[in-house]
Amino acid sequence: MTDLLQLLFAGLSQGAVYALVAIGFVAIFTVSGVINLAQGEFAALAGLVAISAVGSGLPLLAAVVLAVVSVALVAVIMERLVIFPVKRMTTLVSLILTLGVSTGLKALMLLVYGPNAEGLTPLTPGGFSVAGVSIRYQELWILLIAGIVSLAVYWFYERTLAGKSLRACAEQPVAARLVGISLTKASLISFLIAGTVGAIAGVLASPIFFTSWESGLTLGLKGFVAATLGGLISVRGAVLGGLLLGVLETLTAGYISTGLRDAVAFLLLIIVLVARPAGIFGRSAEARV
Repeated sequence: MTDLLQLLFAGLSQGAVYALVAIGFVAIFTVSGVINLAQGEFAALAGLVAISAVGSGLPLLAAVVLAVVSVALVAVIMERLVIFPVKRMTTLVSLILTLGVSTGLKALMLLVYGPNAEGLTPLTPGGFSVAGVSIRYQELWILLIAGIVSLAVYWFYERTLAGKSLRACAEQPVAARLVGISLTKASLISFLIAGTVGAIAGVLASPIFFTSWESGLTLGLKGFVAATLGGLISVRGAVLGGLLLGVLETLTAGYISTGLRDAVAFLLLIIVLVARPAGIFGRSAEARV
């Protein structure tokens, strides 16, 4: 029983990171219909920037803020230089463009930070045990901050006029223009949100899962699968998908084989795309996906 609880807690903390990355996919897709394959690189870049800043003598919190702001700026620049100039954006075009950005960011991170994986200093070192379950303080920070960020993004999109206006740009672009909603501004804001949540995921995960120039590939894949479980248009579905994926991965690694851990994401993705294109937690995305 203790082993099961340990695996479940580890899966939830890992799934919370996937959920944040997934929210980035949802934030962009719900506004512009773009699938951003560079979302994982946002997380990896944030982790490396924070690690480098701490290594240069900057306090940890200041380094985290610098990393989040820097990556959010990168996301905004990406939108202006890569997405905005395209007049007729399709899903295929967005995949090609963002894959190119992803590849470029990987090469830049390898060139600047080198090939070695490193870990950021935990926000609170150490941990404790409850009923035989070992809990690290960093894992609690991951769950707490991921929960706050998820609720904030959900509230913004679902409960505010500004958030509903952003969603209208993808669902009814012509009507959105007629009522004065700027599609250009909406796309920019969506990338800003995606860059911010991706960066937060990266700095939270780095102390436990470590960060390297290629770690964004794995995070991006897991985040995309989590977002797909929610139909790519639901923040709540993305969070639930991330938590489910994290738990299934740790249970698979603990009870079957660690070598099959990453296969869980691919298996889930195939099942969802074949059996339920709208996502396990989504109902209205089938036509768009």
